[in-house]
Amino acid sequence: MTSLKKKSLTGLVWDFVGKLGLQGVGFFVSIILARILLPEDFGLLAIITVFINLANVFLDFGFSTALVQRNIVTKEHYASVFFMNVIMGVFLGGLVFFTAPLVASFYEKEVLTNLIRVMSFSFVINSFGNVTRAHLRRIMNFKIISVANIISAFISGFIAVFMAYSGYGVWSLVVQILVSEILNNILIFVLSKFRFKLVFSLKAVKELWGFGSKIFLTGVLDTIFINLDSLIIGKILNPATLGYYYRSKSLENFSFRYTASTLSNILLPSLSTINNEPIVYKNTVLKLFKIISFVSFLACGVFLVGAHEIILLLFSDKWEPSVRIFQIIIFGAFAPQIFNLFYNILLSKGLSGLYLKINVFSKVLFFTNFIFLFYADLNSYLIGFICAQIIVFFTGLIVVSKKLNFKNELFYISIKNMVIYLVSIFIIFTLKQYVYLQILHIDLLISSITFLIVFLTFYFMFMKKDLILMVKEIKEVLNIKNG
Repeated sequence: MTSLKKKSLTGLVWDFVGKLGLQGVGFFVSIILARILLPEDFGLLAIITVFINLANVFLDFGFSTALVQRNIVTKEHYASVFFMNVIMGVFLGGLVFFTAPLVASFYEKEVLTNLIRVMSFSFVINSFGNVTRAHLRRIMNFKIISVANIISAFISGFIAVFMAYSGYGVWSLVVQILVSEILNNILIFVLSKFRFKLVFSLKAVKELWGFGSKIFLTGVLDTIFINLDSLIIGKILNPATLGYYYRSKSLENFSFRYTASTLSNILLPSLSTINNEPIVYKNTVLKLFKIISFVSFLACGVFLVGAHEIILLLFSDKWEPSVRIFQIIIFGAFAPQIFNLFYNILLSKGLSGLYLKINVFSKVLFFTNFIFLFYADLNSYLIGFICAQIIVFFTGLIVVSKKLNFKNELFYISIKNMVIYLVSIFIIFTLKQYVYLQILHIDLLISSITFLIVFLTFYFMFMKKDLILMVKEIKEVLNIKNG
């Protein structure tokens, strides 16, 4: 096994373990909080995070990604970005703090003023850790990141549950976020032992800005359109409906946080190192595309067929309105997961400008879809959003295929996966009409196992070579972990 492959697989294992631990702790805490708190509390949190996320894009300006992607990085680069992050952290924190009453007035929720003001301190907190995280990602040291994430999630989760039981409501959610960020940044700093002289170089900033500026613009577009739905739903509908939507989106994020996205997180540094080996690069991309596609479609199917049972078992009956929302969202969730691979390919090739163009095109589609929120209903908006995601997915597929001279290979693989996915779902939902015991945990077990059997059977029949590849790669990952 090559040194690059061994390092990448080691990074994969640690990233997977880290996400598994982080999401395991976070998800367990969220189950407890969802049973104690009201949907409206989560709706208020969603409104807060909209404005925090929008401002947060300007904290880094895409420099962290530029630090990871750039071939040669000096401590002068790290120090200069650190200075800019801290300055922007203080500025953004102050801006959000003083504009909080305007947000509260817009949503006619006075409680938002103090909630947003407390959350504004997150900008200063996170500004101290961005550079160190970028360095750890660059050297593919996901072990430290994983340990810091798990410890901070556990302690902050414990505090949040205690506050929720004590009747603090939405404040327990806000405190959870802040405590987690404080602990995470402290642990990253202590464990990494990465230090640099506090110097500032405008030249170093300019060298990173050429690449980082496009990432920044892409990040602005992404953040606006990712959060715009919550902003509109919270205003047009109500915080409770936004809470149901927020719960569904959170569950979708959990579904993929440590599946296909684990591979995507280590792709940029690993792909960048083989840029000058076109044959190796192309074969690596093809292998990753097959694996990520398989994992994405499989995960979507399992969560889709068991959506009703999952939500009621985990969060109780009061969250039942989230079921339909979650089913619609998860149906097309494979598209952005696989598109993350295309994103990393374009970045590793230094084609951030091309990725920006694709993002602008995608945002035009998504923006047009927001019309459904004003003139139709939430379900219509979600269906339109899925259609837009699939269109963007195929756009990225066509671009990458042309750049790497894949011809129609990626297209045919995608179509096969989609057909197997759709047929498997249809079979399971048809069977559920006749075999439904109304015992949640048993129904969930039956539907999930049946889907896996049907999906894997079709895969073995029509994509046997790809299935064997998956098994081989899993064995190699396990060997690396044991070694």
